[in-house]
Amino acid sequence: MRLFKGLVVFGVVGLSAVGIRVLQRRNAVALIDPQSLVTLPDGETESRVVHLEGAVNFREVGGYPTMGGGRTRRGMVYRAGSLARLTEADLERLHNLNLKLVCDLRGNDEVNDEPDRLPQNPAPQRVHLPLVAEDDRLERLWMLFFDRRKLPDFMREMYSRIILEQNARLYGSILERLSHPENLPALIHCTAGKDRTGIAIALLLSVLGVPEETILADYSLSNQHYDTFFRYGSRAMRAVERFGLSADDLQPFLLANPATLKGALDDIRAKYGSLEAYLTQAAGLDATVLSRLRSLLLEDPPR
Repeated sequence: MRLFKGLVVFGVVGLSAVGIRVLQRRNAVALIDPQSLVTLPDGETESRVVHLEGAVNFREVGGYPTMGGGRTRRGMVYRAGSLARLTEADLERLHNLNLKLVCDLRGNDEVNDEPDRLPQNPAPQRVHLPLVAEDDRLERLWMLFFDRRKLPDFMREMYSRIILEQNARLYGSILERLSHPENLPALIHCTAGKDRTGIAIALLLSVLGVPEETILADYSLSNQHYDTFFRYGSRAMRAVERFGLSADDLQPFLLANPATLKGALDDIRAKYGSLEAYLTQAAGLDATVLSRLRSLLLEDPPR
């Protein structure tokens, strides 16, 4: 979510603010109602939500039916946004979840600015797993200013090339950790709990045999917290408000658009043949780890 921290304006030398706004109007895209992207997965959704005062997008991924006739085990794996502002009541709620492992996917600057607040006595093991993000920031900024119609395609490429390809081993390490019973229950989180966390959960649910339409529906639930993401975006855009940009211009980055995730998963399948092949070839997992995940995280594992 901190895609635009320290944002500076490149490629606009010699252009007036008025000229930039003219170009922006020519490249404007229609806004999407975030709630229109929400698809409720099978089963009771509200029971998966952990309501906290100081965090958003906190929910578990248990209770989903699988193609093999099983169901993902409840109370084992949770997903969330930032944990930096948890209240004492929130900490008590997390204590009751009996978390053993917390995987923090945020970057170093995010962690330094807003460190996690976690239950103590006992405290879960916290593992910091910052994603590598080698992308062309200049290209991203140029699209933001002058060619926003390309931003949805850029988001798909960011998911497939930057997040999944560049961080395959990191995602493999997350799933490997989840395959050990002493690490469960576990929580995976980033700042919004949408992109980096969303892909980790999508890969896990795929291993467990959850249908893709359910995986995409679970991902889409992050749009219920769009107002919070929009506030993040508004803070990030303050540096360029004088050029007529606003958080609305960031919308493709702020949405959890199922088409983006589906496109990225299609890209991975096109390259590797299947998501399981990606996990074994690029992410470094083997059949034993995948089997352990299914045994631990399915109520009725396929035989």
